[in-house]
Amino acid sequence: MVSPRPKYSQQQRGFSLFELVVFILSVAIIYSYAAQRFSTYPSDAEKANFEAVTAQLQSSITLQSYNAQVRGDLDGLRQSLVGANPMLLMLRPPRNYLGEISNANVETLSRRSWYFDVDKGELVYLIGSGEHVLLMGPNGLQVADEIRLSIVAEYSEIERSTGLPVSLIRSRSDRLSRRDIVLRFDGLILNPVTPFKWVGDLTDEERSGLAVGLSRSL
Repeated sequence: MVSPRPKYSQQQRGFSLFELVVFILSVAIIYSYAAQRFSTYPSDAEKANFEAVTAQLQSSITLQSYNAQVRGDLDGLRQSLVGANPMLLMLRPPRNYLGEISNANVETLSRRSWYFDVDKGELVYLIGSGEHVLLMGPNGLQVADEIRLSIVAEYSEIERSTGLPVSLIRSRSDRLSRRDIVLRFDGLILNPVTPFKWVGDLTDEERSGLAVGLSRSL
């Protein structure tokens, strides 16, 4: 007995042209989104490494400040560390630290590395990609290729008679004269020479302003 041949409907012939186009567009959209997401991973890793190193540096500076305060030698601390190389305070500098350099030619130095600018007394980090960090200068956000840091002394204003911070006595601060206010040394901090932001930390308003600024420069 011969079995009857199965009847194939038109729906079993495969993809239609419309379905194929929809499939290709879907794959393209997914790939575009994935590429955009994964492209931020190197910058995230660079930011994490940068923040880890700066946190260790600040901890070393804070420890030196504490020891100087115990010894009662804060004046000596300021004279010895302000503008000094903070990498010398670490037990073991990071592997991408290139050392102290005078008249540095950054074109010959490796990116994603540190060096101390002897001429300016500043610690410099060479950014891996200038698209990841923006300097917050007087003219707005600008693409950066390096971040500069330096050890600076931090002070706060206090009332001479009470020793209280001026910020805590706002009701009377308007009536205080300059003779009633003195500066108190709070410690040493590793401070950026020019404020900066990583692109991932920008607000929507800053992103739109950056886009407008870049379009005008083109």
